[in-house]
Amino acid sequence: MSQATLCVFARAPVAGRVKSRLAETLGTGAALAAHVQLVEDTLARLVSIADVATELWLDDVEDAGGRRWARQWQLPLRQQKGGDLGARMHHALQSCLDANAVGMVVGTDCPAIDAGYVQSAARALDSHDVVLGPAQDGGYGLIGARRPVPELFRGIAWGSDAVLAQTLARAAVAGLDVAQLPQIWDVDTALDWRRYLALRQRG
Repeated sequence: MSQATLCVFARAPVAGRVKSRLAETLGTGAALAAHVQLVEDTLARLVSIADVATELWLDDVEDAGGRRWARQWQLPLRQQKGGDLGARMHHALQSCLDANAVGMVVGTDCPAIDAGYVQSAARALDSHDVVLGPAQDGGYGLIGARRPVPELFRGIAWGSDAVLAQTLARAAVAGLDVAQLPQIWDVDTALDWRRYLALRQRG
C-alpha cells in the first residue's frame, strides 16, 4: 500500500451553517448537535489508521470548535480552499500528491466509513487511478486519487443524485481506471439520523 493521506472534510460547528436538511425538521440547535456528534464519531473512527495519515480540513480554521477537534485528536488542521465542493476536494487531493502521498477525501456523515474502508481505498490506489465510495443517494462518500484528476471536479452537479454517474462518465472520457468500494449511506434527513442513532445504540 502506497503512502496515503486521508483528508476529513468538515464544517466548523456553527449553528445555522450545518446540516440544513436536518434543521428543517429537527431545528437549528438539534442539527448542530447532530453535526458535532457525526464529526466527533468520524474522527474517533479514523484518527489512527495504519499506514494512513489523517488530516482535518475545515471550512474555517479560525473557528474555536474546529480547532478544539484538531487538538483533541492531535490532527493537522488544514483550510479548505475553492469556490465549490469540487474545487475544495481537488485542492486537498493535490496537496496530498504534492507531498508524495496518494490522497483521499471523506466527509463526516457516512457511518460506514471506518478504518477498514479507508484501508481498502488506499490499497485500491496501488492499482487504480481513482477510488470511489458510492453512496445510496447517488453521490459518493469517499474519493481518492494517485495522480491529479482535475476533470473529475469540474461541471459536477454537487448535492444532486447525479454526482456519482457524472464523475464516472468524466473518468471514462479521461481514460481513468476507477475502483468502486461497497456502497455506503450518509446522514442527510431526519430518517437517516434515526437510522444512525439506532446503529449507535447497537454498538
